[in-house]
Amino acid sequence: MNKEIIIQKIRNNNEKISINSLASKLNYFDLPELEKILNELNEENDIAFTTEKNIYLIDNQYKKGSLRLNPKGFGFVNNVLHPEEESYFVAPTNLNGCFDSDEVVYKVVKEEDKTRAEIVELALRVKEFLIGEIVRSFDGKFLDFIPSDQSFTGFRIRILNKQEFPIQEYQIVKAKIVSIKDRLMFVRLKKVIGDPRKASDRILSIAEEFEIRTEFEKATLKEAEKVNIPVDNETDEINKRMNNPLLDKMVVTIDGIDSKDLDDAICVEKQANGEFKLYVAIADVSHYVKPKTPLDNEALTRGNSTYLANRVLPMLPKILSDDLCSLNPNTKKFALACEMKFDKTGKMLSKKVYETIMISKVRLNYTEVNKYIENKIWNHCDESKNMIDQAIELFKLIEQVKIKRGTITFDVREPKVVMDENSNVIEIKARQTGESEKLIEQFMISANEAIAEIVNEMELPFIYRNHDKPDEEDLITWYQSLKSFGIDPKLTPAEMIDPLNINKTLKQISQQTKDPIEEELLNLSLLRYMAKAKYELENIGHFGLSSPCYTHFTSPIRRYSDLIVHRFLKQYVINKNYDEKTLELNEAFVKKASVIINETETASVDCEREVVKACTVEYMSDKIGNIYEGTISVALKFGIFVQLDNMVEGLVHISNLEPNIVYDETNKILIKHDNTFYRMGQKVKIKVISADIRKRKIDFILVK
Repeated sequence: MNKEIIIQKIRNNNEKISINSLASKLNYFDLPELEKILNELNEENDIAFTTEKNIYLIDNQYKKGSLRLNPKGFGFVNNVLHPEEESYFVAPTNLNGCFDSDEVVYKVVKEEDKTRAEIVELALRVKEFLIGEIVRSFDGKFLDFIPSDQSFTGFRIRILNKQEFPIQEYQIVKAKIVSIKDRLMFVRLKKVIGDPRKASDRILSIAEEFEIRTEFEKATLKEAEKVNIPVDNETDEINKRMNNPLLDKMVVTIDGIDSKDLDDAICVEKQANGEFKLYVAIADVSHYVKPKTPLDNEALTRGNSTYLANRVLPMLPKILSDDLCSLNPNTKKFALACEMKFDKTGKMLSKKVYETIMISKVRLNYTEVNKYIENKIWNHCDESKNMIDQAIELFKLIEQVKIKRGTITFDVREPKVVMDENSNVIEIKARQTGESEKLIEQFMISANEAIAEIVNEMELPFIYRNHDKPDEEDLITWYQSLKSFGIDPKLTPAEMIDPLNINKTLKQISQQTKDPIEEELLNLSLLRYMAKAKYELENIGHFGLSSPCYTHFTSPIRRYSDLIVHRFLKQYVINKNYDEKTLELNEAFVKKASVIINETETASVDCEREVVKACTVEYMSDKIGNIYEGTISVALKFGIFVQLDNMVEGLVHISNLEPNIVYDETNKILIKHDNTFYRMGQKVKIKVISADIRKRKIDFILVK
């Protein structure tokens, strides 16, 4: 069935039609096939295909967008076809039973000088569950369910299954949304997550909010026990891998002190002619996790491991992630190795990949290697010290090659949450990236590029890690925003999009900015104008790394994408299986899996940020009234966010600033009545006035 004909039929029917009416007009009654085509058109945003099986033509009379609800009852809806445009206001009376995160069909209504939206129909209910606390009512007579999602603050919530689900005060529960009418919501309680007075349970509840699994299915755990066979018991597999063993190499792991899922190990050998060999050995998870098994199905559903303050929600059960697959020291392990040769300048000359068996000789951590780079104190054997010296030498060469070709590089700190044994937050501090972290990152990038190039040359279905070029207008906006800081690289629009010129601008920022925090904020502002990296079937290259093709090969314990890559390497490169039917299945699977793992990655990143935010609020909750020095991290219409030295961030709301302040959208500044202004990078002194753990919100006021 031709898509153009379908669109024309909808247009002729005043741009709205039901699936049954459409089938009649087309004289085409294969409804499953028609639904499949409509779903494709919906994905392409040509139409909106709703849960009630109604079809709307999008962009003229009707629009499609995601609804964001304010706790006060009104909302804002964006336009999926033009996400960069300002969202439309939706009055409470025009929500049509829809709520936060719903995908909706709406009309734009113009009244005098105002424009607003009216919701026509729910297209897709994205949020099915709510996480919240059981709280005693003000009069003490009732127990109420209070959602943690602030957009539902104004709803009255009625629990339908109170009889079979006895509730108690101080419970965090998960509830399924059954129905909604006006501001009354009916829910059915599904499970108790924990106690809101325990920090560890609050962290778990945030994972539940983002629909990240906190427990494994029984079948998955059973399968994990089944495949947990010691390497020494697999004689045939060992013999096969002895063609390319790494047993005698000085292979080491370098990870965080607390890391247990050790995916990758390295070995560097400097040759007599001054060239280098780099071995990147990666845990062979694909040997244990076979396609379509319970282990594999759940790994795909999870998509990746999620790291939440002091705990990990792993993609694979811990028996695999922390033991069987993890490259723990002095233990035989199956691995996939990428062996690369580099010349004296750090340019890659050749690469190959093979199955191997290895033993990690030393379990190093970033802290001790960073200390060695700084002061040359080494607490391990001389052979490992010599290997690390050669690794550092190669890393410096590779780093220069990458910078020259246009890899965008800058250092940014991240907040690190420190907890005690009871998961109470005792410190928030800034975590800096050291030289050893950069060394491992460069070696992993080299291996990922090498693997992508090997398969890309074969022109076979594969999963790439793509990073598209930024929009030219977005980059121009970024360059313009730098002018108010006295930074003007004087580039043409065409020159602005060149990664080499972006790097030169970042260097200019570094040279002209005296305050390191202001420099960091300016560097971070670039990321807002960058595209998001994605997993996709078709290779378009990686803009940020200035790489013609890129993939993820180095972390199969914690990323499903890498597990796919390992399977394809075994099929294409090692077993040379190019069966046409299998290639078709591979292509279809990459398309399906990419959608899932792009979504799970976003959910994990958002969840990790939310946990850090919750932990910072907890940390500041006993510091009300304290005064600190800080830096304005961003100025917005509703106020300024101020970042403290430990990376804790709070809001100074516009109601707590001087009256008659005007926001300048172009320069991202708040202009005061005397023409002075607040902008990113300015130093201010603040007082903490609130830290609301339930709302995960810190409020400051400025002090003289």
